[in-house]
Amino acid sequence: MQAVGYGAYQRVQAETSPPGEVIVLLYDALLKNLHRALAALESGDSAKVSEALTRAQDITLELRTSLVAGTELAEELLPLYTYVFRTLVLANVNKDTVGIHEVEAVVTPIRDAWAFAVRGETPPSGLPVSEATDA
Repeated sequence: MQAVGYGAYQRVQAETSPPGEVIVLLYDALLKNLHRALAALESGDSAKVSEALTRAQDITLELRTSLVAGTELAEELLPLYTYVFRTLVLANVNKDTVGIHEVEAVVTPIRDAWAFAVRGETPPSGLPVSEATDA
């Protein structure tokens, strides 16, 4: 019952948040599912791995559809989202931690940049976003 209530809370949060905040929430959910997949791989639960990576793929497609065609941001992110999606599919088929870690390494700085732009959050390293992503 608690999971249903939490799911409803998340849905309301996504529906009532400004667009930039929704992007941050999507990245957060993507990273959360990557971590779930890694934990499931470690415990040998291939069904949960597949579930988490399929959700991560769905979120990647949602991020991709949120792009405004013809903008510089869309031109930069579209190939990245294509790479992330393909890597997630392969990681799911092969139950591969390397692909999951690659996606995490690509997505985390982008998530942090969005969080900085929308919320003013400083990246976990404490560096300004431009320095944190150059490292």
